[in-house]
Amino acid sequence: MKERTQLIEPDFSFYRVKNELTVDGIPVSKLVEKYGSPLYVYSGRAIRESYRRLSQALKGLPVQICYAMKANSNLHILKLLKELGAGCDLVSYGEWHRAEAVKIPRDRRVLSGVAKTAAELDALMNLPQAGVSSIHVESVMEFELIVLMANVKKRPLTVSFRYNPDVDAQTLDQISTGRKKDKFGLTREEILDLCVNFGDDDYVRIGGLSIHIGSQITKTAPYEKAFKALDRLCREVEFHLGRKLDGVDLGGGIGVSYVGEKTLPLNRYAALVKKYFSRYPKIVIEPGRSLVANAGILVSEVVYSKVRPGSRMLILDTGMNDLLRPALYGAEHAIVPIDSTPDLRAKAWDVVGGICESTDYFARGRKLAVEGLPGERLAFLSSGAYGFSMSSTYNTRPRVAEVLVDRGKVKLIRRRETIEDLLGPEA
Repeated sequence: MKERTQLIEPDFSFYRVKNELTVDGIPVSKLVEKYGSPLYVYSGRAIRESYRRLSQALKGLPVQICYAMKANSNLHILKLLKELGAGCDLVSYGEWHRAEAVKIPRDRRVLSGVAKTAAELDALMNLPQAGVSSIHVESVMEFELIVLMANVKKRPLTVSFRYNPDVDAQTLDQISTGRKKDKFGLTREEILDLCVNFGDDDYVRIGGLSIHIGSQITKTAPYEKAFKALDRLCREVEFHLGRKLDGVDLGGGIGVSYVGEKTLPLNRYAALVKKYFSRYPKIVIEPGRSLVANAGILVSEVVYSKVRPGSRMLILDTGMNDLLRPALYGAEHAIVPIDSTPDLRAKAWDVVGGICESTDYFARGRKLAVEGLPGERLAFLSSGAYGFSMSSTYNTRPRVAEVLVDRGKVKLIRRRETIEDLLGPEA
């Protein structure tokens, strides 16, 4: 078995038995026959193992894992992670209600997001501590609004300032969040100014600092640079406040293997956390992708194929509305046939969806051992994160069903939408 300090690979739960792709030994084809195509399939075993490896690497540190719900917010996935001990990182008021629905303890929730509205904050401030352990402040105006509302309502709460350290995460440009040009967080100068002016507020406690520099990070260098800057700022903040901070939030971003990328060893990540932040009584981390990406696949069927001089194209029953990442920022997913024919030679195919957009491509020139016949089934691996959660009904295409396989049991965790579901709100 591969070194346990690494994250799981795409084939941890999705492997072949007698040339047929299975999810923990259950044939994927049987799930498609019962629940239809396209179909998202998740492995509870893979989620449990991903969580176990991460928590084991951080053992001995006062870490609270707050799952980044935006990666996959299905209520059944949230329940599973809650049972494992996870809290949650929320980036919207809607996600707060998802956490409420599955009863994730409020003291294990942190609320992020760059556009929290006055109406949303007002609703939360009717609850003790605003219904979360901390509100992560993204701008000066947001903080001033929070202070005003908390003092008018006389409701105590805790905030953390999200620090933008101007660090390049060395990942895709579209998923970097910690550079000066990115929309996220506060500068060092803004944070220190707020600490000087509001550090002794009667109702709003400055509890800590948070950071999140991007996603799909596969090297330690960006973390080292960001953590060093955060540690330095924490000490400056403590000097101005005249007290210790309650803790820090280190965000997420640990990268996974999609198509053979070398991933960040978890023990090296944990060593950095310990090096810079072991003095704090509470350390929050916000993994999302690293817990669920390789715990899910999207299954699709060939509808048609086009074979022309210099071009071979597979047209699938799924599209960028179901799996947006390739069209949105050129992300790659491994694509494999559900049924493997040993003597079938792989050929280069362009893999496309049925959406009326020229960007609806999943891959170009991908070697696949398929014939291009209607009904042939393919699986997009590593689709458990930012798959269904980013899906839409564009082109009036109902969103697909989701299935969870856990401890030998198969459960439909979201039914397939119907045309009636889409038209209903417009009636």
